[in-house]
Amino acid sequence: MFKNTFLVLMIGIIIFSLAGLAFAVMCHGDTGGHQATQAAATQATPQEAVNVGNKMCPVSGEKIDDKMKTTYEYEGKIYNFCCPGCIDEFKKEPQKYISKIKEFNLEAYQFGFSPEVIEVKKGDIVKILATSGDVPHGVYIKEYNINVPVKKGQTQRIEFVADKNGEFDILCSVYCGKGHNTMKAKLIVKE
Repeated sequence: MFKNTFLVLMIGIIIFSLAGLAFAVMCHGDTGGHQATQAAATQATPQEAVNVGNKMCPVSGEKIDDKMKTTYEYEGKIYNFCCPGCIDEFKKEPQKYISKIKEFNLEAYQFGFSPEVIEVKKGDIVKILATSGDVPHGVYIKEYNINVPVKKGQTQRIEFVADKNGEFDILCSVYCGKGHNTMKAKLIVKE
């Protein structure tokens, strides 16, 4: 009886292990290839290559999990991807995906933002590098569930996919003085 129970238990463990491995390969490609892809990209990267530092995959638009992240260098820049399959897709039309990444420097100051308008296309990956040179501020975009405090002298990286079209207010979410309620910029997402 014990041997039969043990045998059934072992077979069950093996089946579930193989099913989990098959699922991982299906979603993210061969994990051995993942390591080779990342190692090859790292070895081929000269010291002058610049890490783009994207946290959203330019191909799938998914947030990149640091544990599954793969990297690929293209024209002196290192891009992050969620899986090796996305690198393969990127290699087919790199400019198509690079053009989706839009980076903006947003400076918060008493009592405004510069630039006052950020314009992107629906589907773009928006990277905002927010800074403050005077007092603490915040970057708040309600419709994108973004509320990031920005301390004086520090840079906060905000990244999201512009998946809603329209005009959205960018407000300061940290009280910064008498003109706080007048601080406003616009995010415009066009179809």
